[in-house]
Amino acid sequence: MFSQIDENFMRIAMNEAYNCYKRGDLPVGAVLTINDNLEGISGNSAKSNGDWTSHAENSLLSKVSWKIKQNKNGISKLYTTWEPCLMCAGAALLSRIDEIIYACPDPSGGMAKIDSSCLGSWNEKYWPKFIEGPFKEESYNLLVKYMKENGKIWGKFLEGFSI
Repeated sequence: MFSQIDENFMRIAMNEAYNCYKRGDLPVGAVLTINDNLEGISGNSAKSNGDWTSHAENSLLSKVSWKIKQNKNGISKLYTTWEPCLMCAGAALLSRIDEIIYACPDPSGGMAKIDSSCLGSWNEKYWPKFIEGPFKEESYNLLVKYMKENGKIWGKFLEGFSI
């Protein structure tokens, strides 16, 4: 169903999600590849550094933006353990990411199912292709474990969170 390459890169993203969990952050990891070469890894650090924009995908794209800009003809893929939010999908769009492969869907506002035709012609042209990838259940289980342990913040969210 998924290529071995996709599984390998998503495993790296999952390992980063576990690192986030261990330090008390929402367990989301992200990996960027260009032409199937690893270009960067990042994890969510919004809780530990107090910056709510420090989502795994956003931080990663910021960290490796210079590599993305040098990429003229390669295929760029963003692997993430949780379906990107509006902010991270927008950053991927502006970075001209070709594909976003995500493990766990986000029922409360993920961007995979958005109708890109309502975004305007430029945005529609460069809107990344979203692909539900491997490790869906593993990512979901890790997210739920974190949310249950941090119930004050995540209690209401958990009511509608399922895969």
